[in-house]
Amino acid sequence: MPMIKIFHRYLGLLLCGVMLTISLTGVVLVWKKEYLWLSVDRADEAINTDLIASAIDAIESSYAIGEVTFVQLYSEDLSLHKVFLEGRRYAWHDQRGKKIQEWSGNQRWEDFLLDLHHRFLLGNTIGLNIVGFGGLLLLPLIVIGLFIWWPRRRTLSKGLFPHSFSRGGVMRSHGNIGGVFTLPILLIALTGVILVYPIESRFILMKSTGLDEPVSTTNGVYDVSAGLPNWEQLIKHARQKFPHSRLRSVQPSAAESEKRTLSLQQNGGWHRLGRTSLTFYDDGRLIVKDEFKQPLAKRVFGFSYPLHAAKLGLLYRVAITFVGLAFCLLCLLGVASYLKRYSA
Repeated sequence: MPMIKIFHRYLGLLLCGVMLTISLTGVVLVWKKEYLWLSVDRADEAINTDLIASAIDAIESSYAIGEVTFVQLYSEDLSLHKVFLEGRRYAWHDQRGKKIQEWSGNQRWEDFLLDLHHRFLLGNTIGLNIVGFGGLLLLPLIVIGLFIWWPRRRTLSKGLFPHSFSRGGVMRSHGNIGGVFTLPILLIALTGVILVYPIESRFILMKSTGLDEPVSTTNGVYDVSAGLPNWEQLIKHARQKFPHSRLRSVQPSAAESEKRTLSLQQNGGWHRLGRTSLTFYDDGRLIVKDEFKQPLAKRVFGFSYPLHAAKLGLLYRVAITFVGLAFCLLCLLGVASYLKRYSA
């Protein structure tokens, strides 16, 4: 037991700064929708989904051909479309397609915080691995902490907050918070690791790279002599094929006439970015990926994003906020206990 305690203590100290940063930024990002609602013009309008086709046309006409790589429709369920442009540039457009703001990189606070949370502002090699390995090391740290606390679980009757700032009081509070919040912290850590290492996680958990997704291909969907149909016709076709769904994003062609992709979230679908897609090609082919035809394991795997990013309604966001703040307090109490141990 002493060696386990020593391992737990110094691994916790090693991870403290990383985990505090990740947790605090995560708590703030949970409330990104409200920040955007207050900070972006026309974000609070009533949503009118009949405007989608004309809005996409207006967005495409605002940029050069191939400049728009992706359009997230009604981002954060606000009356805003987030446009992804070449060269790490982004733009907000209102639901009629009118540009509100354009920026690059981390010039907006929510993008800065997301980059700090996900990559420590150090890119996809160094920063992403700092976060990923931090999450991996957190998993045994929490389990070992539960193992150490379990024989003392009766101290839970004394509450989660320290009654005094003596070392004993701080340690008791640290253990009780860790014991109570073990499962949600493990859940957030595990889903975070999955999001950092999606290919590796998919291979380990599902024995698959996920590249062999079941798809259906239909030829001769439309007359190819006139090129690709316009967005209004494509959206109409998508809604007819999946009537109980919500259009979540579109991906225009890199060239003027090649292919266009629409992603939808079906009623009962777990991923709010949409895991059902229709890709229309200029040779008349239509390739469809139906999220409900994916293996259950794959659908559960995809559920890691809404679980981690708190995309499951207001009550879940409140719960995740409390878990994040409790984890911050857990880290601070652990450091305080260490400092008191060697300052006495």
